[in-house]
Amino acid sequence: MLRQEMDLAAIERTFRGLKNLSWLDLTGGEVTLREEAAEIVQMILRQAKKICIFHLSTNGQLPEKALLLAREAVRHRVVPVINISVDGPEEVNDRLRGKKGAYRLSLEAFRKIKGLKKAHCYLSCTISKLNIAHLDALLLELKRDVPGFDLADLHFNLFHNSGHYYQNQDVDAACGSEAPVAQKYLSLCQGGNPVKIWLEKAYMKGLARYYQKGKAVLKCQALSSSCFIDPYGTVYPCSIYDKPVAELRDYDFDVRAAWNGSASISVRKSIEQGACPGCWSPCEAYPAILGDMAKAAFS
Repeated sequence: MLRQEMDLAAIERTFRGLKNLSWLDLTGGEVTLREEAAEIVQMILRQAKKICIFHLSTNGQLPEKALLLAREAVRHRVVPVINISVDGPEEVNDRLRGKKGAYRLSLEAFRKIKGLKKAHCYLSCTISKLNIAHLDALLLELKRDVPGFDLADLHFNLFHNSGHYYQNQDVDAACGSEAPVAQKYLSLCQGGNPVKIWLEKAYMKGLARYYQKGKAVLKCQALSSSCFIDPYGTVYPCSIYDKPVAELRDYDFDVRAAWNGSASISVRKSIEQGACPGCWSPCEAYPAILGDMAKAAFS
């Protein structure tokens, strides 16, 4: 039986109870494939008026739709951060994406959104065994194909496995022994706006310790200050830890009630005791970095 994605009414009820939400990552799947994507962005920003960071991830295959979503965020006086995926130079990217012309569409989306005032737009490349040997070629092609391209326009991150988010639990593509090479490329992109610079530097510092210990060393914020909600309304601790804790439908789409449910409390305690995978994915690492900073500021 096919699961039904949350409809507009369910999404509205979900965000109605999140008036104090400050950070939102809107991702997929691919968010631009939702016919009502612009309405969803409008609805979220009407309900959660305290959002400071509005992050949108897209594969860039629908450039006009991605631009529309960025414009909606700006119209609601939010400064969006848009990441557009590119997996390597043109031939490698299109092979990994399984679509001829995917590279060109990603660059078109980037150029369109980059020209939008009050939006931060980056090309995002996930480093894995599948593309690590081609990253120099990617940099050369981007300099050729993107007028005025700067390394500050690029964001690298690391391949992670996730059954419920990436659905790649059986793919062996983590960098492993090639970690020092991955670190070299990650360190190239510590430029841009001050917030990005600070987060990238903190991320790199944590990355070195992650490779040394094989586990993140900062306290994970999953189910403490953040969670992941899939398109069907299932709540997970984060995008990596494949352990569902609630179905929003069972709580009339009240995230706070689901957050305080017995399963959430139990998993939250287990995470505090180090039971989660201990990843260093930016989606989870950045909240951990900010949580560590807050702890230091008030200690």
